[in-house]
Amino acid sequence: MKFSQIKDRILLQMISNPKLTGWITFLAILSLTTFLTLVEYKLNLSEEREIVNTELNKFESRFTTALSDGISAAKTLGFFAQNKDEVIQNFEEIGRQILESNPQVDVIEFLDSGTIVAVYPLVGNEAVLGYNVLKDPKNFREVEESIRRKDVYFSGPITLRQGGTGIVGRYPLFDEGKFIGLSAVIIHFDKLVERALQDIHNEDRFIVQLSKVNPNTGILEKFVSSGDSLNFSGYKATVPIEVGNWLLSVQLKESLAWYDLRWFILGRIILSGIFGIAAWNFARQPSLLIKKLNDKSKEILLANERFELATRATSDAIWDWNLETNEKYRSSQFSVLFGYSQKVLDDNKQFRTDLIHPEDLERVQSKLQETLSGDTTSWEIEFRGKKADQTYAYVSEKGYIIRNEQGKAIRMIGATQNITKQKLDELSLIEANQKLSNANAELKAFASMASHDMREPLRMISSFMSLLEKKYGASLDDKAHQYISFAIDGAKRLTLLIHDLLDYSKVGFDSNLIESINTKDLIQEVMALKSALIQENNATLIIEELPNIKGVKMPLRILFQNLIGNALKYRKPDTKPEIKISGKEENGFWKFSIKDNGIGIEADYLEAIFGILKRLHPKEKYPGTGMGLAVCRKIILQHEGKIWAESTPGIGSEFFFTIKKHE
Repeated sequence: MKFSQIKDRILLQMISNPKLTGWITFLAILSLTTFLTLVEYKLNLSEEREIVNTELNKFESRFTTALSDGISAAKTLGFFAQNKDEVIQNFEEIGRQILESNPQVDVIEFLDSGTIVAVYPLVGNEAVLGYNVLKDPKNFREVEESIRRKDVYFSGPITLRQGGTGIVGRYPLFDEGKFIGLSAVIIHFDKLVERALQDIHNEDRFIVQLSKVNPNTGILEKFVSSGDSLNFSGYKATVPIEVGNWLLSVQLKESLAWYDLRWFILGRIILSGIFGIAAWNFARQPSLLIKKLNDKSKEILLANERFELATRATSDAIWDWNLETNEKYRSSQFSVLFGYSQKVLDDNKQFRTDLIHPEDLERVQSKLQETLSGDTTSWEIEFRGKKADQTYAYVSEKGYIIRNEQGKAIRMIGATQNITKQKLDELSLIEANQKLSNANAELKAFASMASHDMREPLRMISSFMSLLEKKYGASLDDKAHQYISFAIDGAKRLTLLIHDLLDYSKVGFDSNLIESINTKDLIQEVMALKSALIQENNATLIIEELPNIKGVKMPLRILFQNLIGNALKYRKPDTKPEIKISGKEENGFWKFSIKDNGIGIEADYLEAIFGILKRLHPKEKYPGTGMGLAVCRKIILQHEGKIWAESTPGIGSEFFFTIKKHE
C-alpha cells in the first residue's frame, strides 16, 4: 500500500469519526504539556534549593565571623596569660585592646583553674568574679569539652550570671601539659542573632534555626527558630558548626514549585481542549476548517513576528506601532503598568503624548523624530509616564524599527518597562556616595589637623630636653642623662607613630585612578628606594615572571615597599637575606607571593600581625610602629582582594595577596 493511500485512509477515518479525532488530539497535547509541566516543576524545585542554600550561606557566614572574633580574642588572651600575675594586673588594658581588635566580642574573662579572677569590662560583670565554672553542674561538661579538645569551644547559649543570654567560648591553658586555667569570651546572643539574620531576605518565606544537643539532658534544643519545621514541607538545608556542636538550618516554609505553575497547568489543559475541539471541528467541517486554518495561519504568523521583534527589546508591556496609519497595538500589560483601562488605551489617539511628563515630552519627541528620520533600527529612551492615579513612574521604552526598501520607517515594535525602583535606587546610591565622600574628606582633614596638633608638643618636649641636656649636662649624673635620652626617644617614637597613623587614614582608593601597571617596573622602583638597605645587608631579590595588572599605582607601591621592607628588617643575623617575588593569574584575581628566609612567625600570630599597632618583637630589636601590615591589608581590601601569610619559625615567611582583575 502506497503512502498516499495510507494518508487518505487516515484522513477518511478522522472525518468519519470526529469525536474520536478530537479526544485523541486532546490527550496527545495534554500528555506533551504534562511532560513540560513536570520538567518546569523540577526546575522550580532546583531553584528553591539554590535559594535556601544561598540564605544558609549568608546566615553561616555572619555567624562564623562572630565566632572567629571570639576565637581570635580567646587565643590572644591565652598568649598574654603566659605571665599570670602580669595579665591580672594589666587586665583592663589587655582586655580593652583585645575587644577593640575583635569588635563582635562583648566580654573577655581570665580563669585561674576554673575560677574567674579577671573580667573586662568590669562594670556590669562584677557578679562573675570568683565563680568556678568547673563546679557548675549546668556548664561543666562543655568546659570539659574545651579542655579535651585543647582548643576554643563555645558553650550555650546560656543564661549569664551577670544577666542576659550569651555564648561562651573557652580556650584552655596548659603549662607543660598541665591544665592551669582558661581564657574565655562572651558574645551576647541577641546581638549575634541580629547580625547573623540581617542579610536573610524574605524572612516570611523561611524558617531559620540554630539548635544543639544539650550535653546534660541529651535533648535537642532550639535557640533561634521562626516556627516548627515539622509543620512545613519546604526544602531544608543544614550545616554543622563544629566549634560549638551547633546545627544551623534554613528551611523554606512552603514549596511554590507547583503553585507557580497553576496558571500554566490550567492554560495547558485549556490549550489541549482547544486543540481537541479544533480537531473535532476539522473532522466535522473539512471545508470550513481549511478556510479557518488559512485565516488562523495568517494570525499565527503575524503574532509570531510581533513576538519575535518585541522580544528584542523587552517583554513587559508590548506594543506595535504602524507609523504609516498611526494604528497602535498595546498588550494588556499596559493596564497593569499604568492603571488605564483597555478602552482608554484604544480610544485615546493622543495617549502617547498625554502619557509623557511635560518636562520630558520635548526631549522624547525630538529624539523620536531624529531616530525615525535616520537609518538606525533601534529605539531606546527613558522618561516619566503618568499613571491613572496621576502619579508618575520612571519607564524605559525600547523598540525595533522596520524600514522599507527606501529606508523609511514604516513600523516599530517594542516594549515599555517600569524602572521606577531602579531609578530611585540609583538616586539613593548617588546621594549615599556623596555623603560618604564628604565624610571621608572631613575625616582626612580631621586626622591631618589632629596629627599636627599632637606633633607640635612632642617637638617642644624633644627640643627642651635637648636644651636641658646641652645647658645642664655637665651637672647631671648618668641616670639623669639616661632619663633625658628616654624622653627624647619616646617623643621621636610617638611622632613616628602619629605619622604612620596619619598615613594609614589617608590610604584611599579612587576607581578613576585605576591604570595599567607594569608590576616588574613598580618593584624596581621600590628596590631603588631600598637600595641602601639592600646593599647594607647584602640581600638577594629574585623577581620571577610578573603580570601586568590594573590598579591604583601609589597604594600598590606602598604595599610592595612595606612587604619587601619587612623581609629585610626581620632577617636572621647570620644569614644572607633572600627574597623571592612571583605573581600569576588565579580564578579572576592576580595572586602575588613575597617569600623570605628570615626569622619566621609563630602560627598563632599569622592573623594578628595584620591588626593596627600589632608588634611581635621589642622595639629595641626591631624598630617600627606595627602599622605596616595594617596598611597593606587596607590597600588589598580596597583592591577587592585578600592578604595572608604562611611561616615556619627559623625558616622564613611567605606573604600572599590577591588583586581583582579589571578588564
